[in-house]
Amino acid sequence: MAKIPSEFISLSETCPNIIIQSDYSTVKNFTGEIVRGYKKTAAYMAKAPAKALGEVQKVALSRGYNLKIFDGYRPVKAVEFFQEWAKRPETNPEIKAHYYPTFSRLDLFEQGFIAKQSSHSRGAAVDLTLVDLKTGKELDMGSHFDFFDERSNTDSKSITEEQKKNRMLLKELMEGKGFKNFSQEWWHYSFKPEPHPDQAFNFDVE
Repeated sequence: MAKIPSEFISLSETCPNIIIQSDYSTVKNFTGEIVRGYKKTAAYMAKAPAKALGEVQKVALSRGYNLKIFDGYRPVKAVEFFQEWAKRPETNPEIKAHYYPTFSRLDLFEQGFIAKQSSHSRGAAVDLTLVDLKTGKELDMGSHFDFFDERSNTDSKSITEEQKKNRMLLKELMEGKGFKNFSQEWWHYSFKPEPHPDQAFNFDVE
């Protein structure tokens, strides 16, 4: 069992049967590398938001959906890794085309898609989507996780009505339990008020 600060808890404990897809613990992410600080597929949050997310899951399950988590707590060392990556030359056009086709690496920070100081590191933020219990498939949100483009803006005009409806369903579920959406990314939610607004953490996800 991983040693984590007493202020944190695994989402597997507060959200039974939740789906965790930790792309940052693999090379299948926008950097093309295993992200520093991610040792395995796991997700943690500070206790208050983790428990609130458990309440979101209960409501979602009652309506025929499960939650899929892409990222919860994010170590400071991972945020630093992203900043180092952004300063390196572009080396993989396929990855760029898949994740950030219209921006440079540094643009991702300047445009606000990646934060230099992240609420993820304070244990208050989560990146997630909804999965249909009947089909086992993610709802069509109009873009994939970490697709850095206008189409990922929650209120994007470049998506279909069905995709907008799915985004609004996720937003309704999350905001009903104290989370606030980051308007540039349909998948990103932060719990308010943050339990540790002035403290960033740096333990590994393991």
